Amino acid sequence: MSEAVSKIVNSWWLYAIAIFVTIFIIVGTSYFLYRAWKRGRELDMEKETLKKVVVSSLTFSIAPSIGIFIGVITLSGVIGIPLPWIRLSIIGALHYELMAASAAASSQGGLVASGMDAELFVTIAWVMTIGIIWGCLICLFLFKKYQKRVSKATAKKENKWMNKILFTAVFIGIVSAFSGQAFSWLIPFTKKVFDETTGTRIDALTKSTYVPIVVLFVSFFSMMFFDYLIKKKKQKWLENFSLAFSMLLGMITALLLGLGGIY
Repeated sequence: MSEAVSKIVNSWWLYAIAIFVTIFIIVGTSYFLYRAWKRGRELDMEKETLKKVVVSSLTFSIAPSIGIFIGVITLSGVIGIPLPWIRLSIIGALHYELMAASAAASSQGGLVASGMDAELFVTIAWVMTIGIIWGCLICLFLFKKYQKRVSKATAKKENKWMNKILFTAVFIGIVSAFSGQAFSWLIPFTKKVFDETTGTRIDALTKSTYVPIVVLFVSFFSMMFFDYLIKKKKQKWLENFSLAFSMLLGMITALLLGLGGIY
């Protein structure tokens, strides 16, 4: 990433927007926390019970944030800190944001810092932003109708298609899409990279690598192990940390392979 592009993706006004959005969310959540506490007292709920609810809610909120924080770090090296900060701190999920950013960058050689320029950054920001708006609008105006129809369909025990096949097929499709991306690195392909000396994009042949597959399987088996501990060994506290721990182990694996000269 050139110095000029770095100044754009980490510009002061993007940081200002991120700080404003964060403060807005904190104020909003604090207001609802106050209203919920007040309503609890109106219902004669004991303070100790309310405190337990608050602590429990904080735990369930902070734990998943570890994975989100990892996502911000992962994306910050390519598209700066403010944009991932804005997108991942409010609405969205790490896997979605990575997929959206990768899809937007695929036509320009992939999501790599060396190929980042102002035009590509704007494209990525647009895709990451406009793609998530519709979920908010659908939930706001159509969620009740959608929920009623899904509940009605899944309530029928004989509706095997809706209860098992459809949702399972969608889930397997999502997993296959992410897994396929890792296996695609086994085959060298031509992609465009940004040449800082000429200021243009040139074709470059990538080399095959099995590092993404190794990281995929390490994360996969780590998640299986944590799931075993949760279900068989009754380690319920891992439910909110299993995803973050699996991601960390995958990243550590990639780092160790890199330090060993394997790319």
